[in-house]
Amino acid sequence: MYPYEHQMLERLWFPVAREADVDGAPYATSLLGRRLVLFRTERGVAAARDRCPHRGVALSLGQMRDGNLECPYHGWRFNHEGVCTLVPSQPGAHPLAGLDTVRAQTAYGLVWACLGEPYLPMPSIPEMADDPDDGWESGFGTPFVVRCGLRSITENFRDSSHFAFVHKRVFGDVNPLIPAYEVRRDGWKLGWEFVLRYAQEFQVQDGAGTGERYRFGGADVDQADPSVSDEQLIHYRFSAIALSYVYTEHPHGGRRIVCQVPAPIAVEGEGEEGMGRRVGGGGTECRVFWFVAANRRFREHYGSVADQVDIERVIFAEDVPIVESLDPAEAPLELDAQAHVRADRYSVAYRKLYRELLDEFAAAQPADAQPTATQLQGA
Repeated sequence: MYPYEHQMLERLWFPVAREADVDGAPYATSLLGRRLVLFRTERGVAAARDRCPHRGVALSLGQMRDGNLECPYHGWRFNHEGVCTLVPSQPGAHPLAGLDTVRAQTAYGLVWACLGEPYLPMPSIPEMADDPDDGWESGFGTPFVVRCGLRSITENFRDSSHFAFVHKRVFGDVNPLIPAYEVRRDGWKLGWEFVLRYAQEFQVQDGAGTGERYRFGGADVDQADPSVSDEQLIHYRFSAIALSYVYTEHPHGGRRIVCQVPAPIAVEGEGEEGMGRRVGGGGTECRVFWFVAANRRFREHYGSVADQVDIERVIFAEDVPIVESLDPAEAPLELDAQAHVRADRYSVAYRKLYRELLDEFAAAQPADAQPTATQLQGA
């Protein structure tokens, strides 16, 4: 990693679970090499280090009891703030023992955690808030783990020039030519539009991709609808440091979003803390959270969100072996380290934004806040 990068990531928001995962029993997850336990109380979802302060057992193996998290080893209980409320063997409560809690919030059906004092606010999806009566509904895919860096998987989701090759069996005959586009920046957010062209004159090898057109949320009904063009305008959005989504508008007032947010499980040279376990053998891994959201008009004409989730699952599965083969596993911030073309304008803008954020964060740190040996290794 780059100097101060790990410290910066610890102070940014990342998803650590779907809200539906934290229902009843404590839930085990991890972020940046730290094992976490999530548990729900009447105040909402809380997050803490997955370790009892008594003997170090994993609290995620325990259960909820009277609104408190109960340790499976000796029955110690902890409330939403991590304060010990009961030691059965005394009985009473330990006045000093408490959980190492971290900040947690819920948004867009996900549970988000920040390991330190937040450096940036939670990322947002304004399109889902501009008309609360539009009847948005979300469907969540199963998070998947991919062995590559945070920047690499984030760039892949926004890369349009791989559609005609990696996703030809789902998208059909997509023209690989990417027209010039401009990336707009607003603070730590990026936005741009891209016209996807379905071009019959371009045939992929072996005849693959010559079937139905997926059209980013449409269905084969599109092909019989005279209002549907062979070109589709796709809105791309990115919010630092990892939330990105595709927003499309369809005939009859339909609107749809596909959102992807990776969270780093472990980074170069690091393993998961405690219990003698390591994540990814000291490599670089991310857990990728994703969902599809569609408004009422979209679902009326193009089917359920569940159907959309099933299609996106296939698309993401096609991406995994590609991004896991990348060398290096993480996208370098030095622009001269890799070749770039017109289609890579987003990648270039994203790496510049990431570099600027990292430089700003590093400059704001106290002079005696030295980075670790891992952070000094560089990319």
